[in-house]
Amino acid sequence: MIRSMTGYGAAERTNDQVRIVVEVRSVNNRFLKVNQRVPSGLGAVEVTIERLLRKAISRGTVNVALTVEPRGVAARAPINTDILAAYKRDLAAVTDHLSDDALLTLPGVVGSEEILLTGIHDLPREIEAAVAAAVENLNRMRDTEGQATAGDLATTIDDVEQRIAAIQARAPTVVDEYRVRLKERVEAMLNGVDVTPDDQTLIREVAFFAERSDINEELARLASHVAQFREVLADSGLAGRKFEFLTQEMYREVNTIGSKANDPEISRQVVEIKVGIDRLREQSLNIE
Repeated sequence: MIRSMTGYGAAERTNDQVRIVVEVRSVNNRFLKVNQRVPSGLGAVEVTIERLLRKAISRGTVNVALTVEPRGVAARAPINTDILAAYKRDLAAVTDHLSDDALLTLPGVVGSEEILLTGIHDLPREIEAAVAAAVENLNRMRDTEGQATAGDLATTIDDVEQRIAAIQARAPTVVDEYRVRLKERVEAMLNGVDVTPDDQTLIREVAFFAERSDINEELARLASHVAQFREVLADSGLAGRKFEFLTQEMYREVNTIGSKANDPEISRQVVEIKVGIDRLREQSLNIE
C-alpha cells in the first residue's frame, strides 16, 4: 500500500502534573527534513523526537509543535529562598521599605521555565509517548490519502495501457497505407507521361519508411514500464522515487514514438499518453 507524504496528526497526554500536546504536519519533499518547535528548556527531547520521526517517516518535510503546560502543584514556580534572602540583606543597608512584589521581580528569585519543567515526573517519557501517538495518527491519515491516490494512479495507468494497445494495433497498418499513398502519388505524377514506375524503387522507398518509422522496440519498452508501474503500485514498500523514475522513462519512450510514427492517429494517442504520464508524475511527487 502506498503512502502519501502529506498529512496531519495530533495527540494529547494529561495527568495531574502536566498537559502535553503534540501536532505533526508533513508536506512534500524529496528527502526527509524535520523542523521542531519545543518549549525552552526541553532541547534534550529533540533527539528523541527526531529518532521517532526517522523511524516512522522516510520522505517529506515534517513540522513538529510541542506544547507542555504544567498543572496543579507542578504549575507553581519555585522561589529561590537563598537568593531572596541575599537580596534582602543587601537592600536593608539602603532602605527600610522593601516591597515583596519588587523583590519577586529581581533576577533569579522566581524559578525559570526550565526549573519548572524539570520538576515534572517522567516528563521526557510522557513527551515521547505523545509524539509516538501523534506520528501514528499522522501515518494513518497518510495511508488513507495514499489509498485514494493509488486508485487515481490505477485509473490513469489503465488509460495509458489502453492507448498503448491502440497504437500497437494501428502501427502495422501505417506502412501499408504509406505504400498505397506513395504508389497513387507516383502514378498521378506520371499520368500522361510515357514512363512506367519502377517497382524496385517503390519497394526501397517503402522499406526505408518502414525502418524509419518502426516503433516496436519503443512500444515494448513502454509496455514494460507500465507493467513495472503496476507492480510497484501493488507493492507495500516505498514507491515514490520508483514512480518518478518509471514516469521519466515512460515519457522518453512515448516521445520517441511520437517523433517516429508519422501517423495522425498514433500522434493523437501519443498526446493523450503524455497527458496521462504527466498526471502520474504529479501524483508520484506526493508519494513516500
